[in-house]
Amino acid sequence: MIHPTRIRTVLALVLLLPALTLAARSNGGKDPMAQGLAAYTAGDYATALKLWRPLAAQGDPEAQFRIGYLYAQGQGAPRDQELAITWYRKAAELGHPKAQFNLGIAYLKGAGVEKDPEQAVAWLRRSASQGWSPAQFALGLAYMQGIGVEKDPAEAASWFQRAADQGHPDAQYALAMMYLEGSGAEKNTEKAMALLRSSAKGGNLEAIYKLGGLNPARGVKASSPGAIAKIRKAAELGYPQAQYDLGAAYANGSAGLEKDPAEAARWFEKAAKAGMARAQFDLGWLFENGEGVEESQEKAVEWYARAADQGFARAQYQLAMHYASGRGVEKDANRAFGLVLMSAKAGFVDAQYAVGVMYDNGNGVQQDYSKAMEWYRKAAAGGNGNAMFAAGNLYANGYGVAKDLNEAKKWYCKGARLGHPQCLQMLGGDVDVDTVCR
Repeated sequence: MIHPTRIRTVLALVLLLPALTLAARSNGGKDPMAQGLAAYTAGDYATALKLWRPLAAQGDPEAQFRIGYLYAQGQGAPRDQELAITWYRKAAELGHPKAQFNLGIAYLKGAGVEKDPEQAVAWLRRSASQGWSPAQFALGLAYMQGIGVEKDPAEAASWFQRAADQGHPDAQYALAMMYLEGSGAEKNTEKAMALLRSSAKGGNLEAIYKLGGLNPARGVKASSPGAIAKIRKAAELGYPQAQYDLGAAYANGSAGLEKDPAEAARWFEKAAKAGMARAQFDLGWLFENGEGVEESQEKAVEWYARAADQGFARAQYQLAMHYASGRGVEKDANRAFGLVLMSAKAGFVDAQYAVGVMYDNGNGVQQDYSKAMEWYRKAAAGGNGNAMFAAGNLYANGYGVAKDLNEAKKWYCKGARLGHPQCLQMLGGDVDVDTVCR
């Protein structure tokens, strides 16, 4: 039921404003900027704002940037994104790279200003050109994903490289992936590994995790102690994918670990609480079956529901079965049908068969043999033997289709070739399928 997933990397644009640099200027305590920084460090944001206002009014871009940040964070004054943008823009137009970056991110998010990817890229480019590594990284992601510019992996790699050269861990990771995959850069495993190590040292959890899953470049098998140690480190540092994979390894007794359902449940719960749908589903399954945790249908329903809300098809199906049977939740055939239909439309074969059964029996929905046959066909195309048997029965009895014993036999034969016992029985029991179904 529970299977470890392949390690996959998805580069996502992280739209977080950078923390303020709190180093004071060199003029000592008499400098209003330095006094403001001291007040800010002490958590006295109102005093910092008061000290920086005159400097900002005189055209000091650093003060303008910091006031913008205070308004963006709601520090020393009520949060006001539009006012933050006003101050960022003043500083950005005077060439302040961090203000240019924050203004670009604001245009990207639509925070305090109308969303405009092209304007975002324009400001990010100005910041990146001045060497601000977060902007270089963000600009690389824009080119990689085609946000505000045409997608251009080579240009993305160029910007990632500039940020990576300055020690930006996320850029090092992104560039490493490009070298590993040969996308935007010539495939080079040696360079990729060097970048991954640098990124991992900088605290990038994906890099730490990835180092645990790579085999050929390091001569390390994914199931080796060295690999699982890297994955465990990423898990302990809070990386959900690593937490899930560590849980899966304990659940299956793989990757050199002893099977330990309780330890599996512990790691699944961490990933589940971080919002990982697959972990939520697997944790629900453990509660449903009492593996590693005390059996609780109510908790199973709770975790299945969280995963189902994220569109996880198997969770939708499993939750539907609970509503259909009344396990851990009040029985509700209509709710069960709605959930199983969502799962079926997402392509989950068992759910497609279940929808057919519900139409066939009029359970949670008005009986409709034609629609039952439609869903049986879909499930059968996915290799579901029960659906083949059910479709054969509809043809044998003329429900929703014209009665046709030859067509019924064809469906029974399909199921019999998969070893489906009831299909074999309909063909005469212990028969030579290849002979009967010629």
